Amino acid sequence: MLSLVSYFAVFACLVLVGLVVLQAVNTYRRRFLARSEEKVEALYLGVAPERLWRWALLCAAGGALVMAVVTNFMPVMIGLGAVAGLLAPHLYLRNLEKRRRAKFDAQLVEAVTIAAGAMKAGMSLMQAIEQVTWEMGPPIRQEFANALQENRVGKPIIQALQDMKNRIRSEDLRTAVDAISIAQETGGVLSEVLLKIAETIRGRNRIRGKIVTLSAQGRLQGIVMSLLPWGLAGVLFMLDRDMIRPMFTTVPGQLMLAVIVVLEIMGWLVIRRLIAVDV
Repeated sequence: MLSLVSYFAVFACLVLVGLVVLQAVNTYRRRFLARSEEKVEALYLGVAPERLWRWALLCAAGGALVMAVVTNFMPVMIGLGAVAGLLAPHLYLRNLEKRRRAKFDAQLVEAVTIAAGAMKAGMSLMQAIEQVTWEMGPPIRQEFANALQENRVGKPIIQALQDMKNRIRSEDLRTAVDAISIAQETGGVLSEVLLKIAETIRGRNRIRGKIVTLSAQGRLQGIVMSLLPWGLAGVLFMLDRDMIRPMFTTVPGQLMLAVIVVLEIMGWLVIRRLIAVDV
């Protein structure tokens, strides 16, 4: 009778854990789909968020399988592999967004200069933006063409530019759009305003380049110090698995591993804060 009660208690605990995990996955799925829909639209990927979610599940299964094979079916490492795989598509989208924003910022000076030249030649703001779409490549061509399309269906061009600013979240674009909006409201000479904006962005880019050069050593040190413990753990695992196995299979070892992860994250955030300089 006692054995039957024990089996029932274990089964109830497993069911409860399963329900909690299922609820957590469903909550993450809803957030993942909402974020993915916004990012896919902003990146012009043309991929359905549901498809990205299926990829995330496949990555989670693959990460769990790889960690199971590598670590001889250690539950903690299998769970970490599944979580890492589940987060992989989201991190990939963030990386794509960051790279696209950097490319957009690199094109913005030339685009503003082209628009200023077009307006000096007598073109309107709409015609100047259209000139930019003819002479520039993606991603800036896509964004300006989208703003023109929104204007053609009835949205004011300033509002279309404001929406583009909110979608891309670029500091240089925010400066340019705000200046254009103020010039439109106050009746300033927009071509001169655009030339001043281009010069301001060039100055920022020069300062950013110097900062990147000066902080390269700090970033490299942060990467090396963050990866060194895990590399050393991997070497020890390959040389003597029995020595490092208790860290993953015992409660004290797992607590130590959790503390290591927390300290690693805190250290990386501190290093990023030290080398970050706002321009």
